[in-house]
Order: sequence, then C-alpha cells, then structure tokens
Amino acid sequence: MDKFLISGTVKRFKGNYGWYYVELEESLSQNFRPMIKNIWPKLLRASFKIQNTKWNSSIMPIKNGPLFIALPQKIRKAEAIQEGQVVNIEFELIL
Repeated sequence: MDKFLISGTVKRFKGNYGWYYVELEESLSQNFRPMIKNIWPKLLRASFKIQNTKWNSSIMPIKNGPLFIALPQKIRKAEAIQEGQVVNIEFELIL
C-alpha cells in the first residue's frame, strides 16, 4: 500500500464545537474524490501518524471542495498541536 505525506496548516471549522483539521493538497483530493464517490456513504479509511501519535480515521470531503483529515482532541493534546500550526501527517489507506 502507498504511504502519503502531507504538510498543512491546522484549521478549524466555524462554531464553538468546530472540528480541527488539515486539508489534503489539491492533487490528492482529486485522486481520492472518485474513490470516496464509489464507496459513499462510507468514507475513505486510513491510518494516520503525526510525530509519535498514530490513529485510524477517515478522509472526509468538504462538500465539493478539498478533502480533509480531522484532528481529534486526543491527537492535538498528545502532540501539542494548535490552530494555525503547520503539521506533517503520514498516512496510508485502509482498503
């Protein structure tokens, strides 16, 4: 299975309970979007790693825009990640 590495700025959806996330680069979003379309309503499962912290989750769409990786609180806390910070995320798809 291919491993991917992205680097992106941590953003947050609007609202008090808005998710923290990192957008995938446009080229990856374009490559993965047809895969998501084929399995919808399921999402594209993947195994992620930031520094020393690993977790399994899904790559999700922002409507017709980019795809993103959500950063749960336990991941942000473990690696002291803040909004606006640039992070590197390694991941591989779980098919």
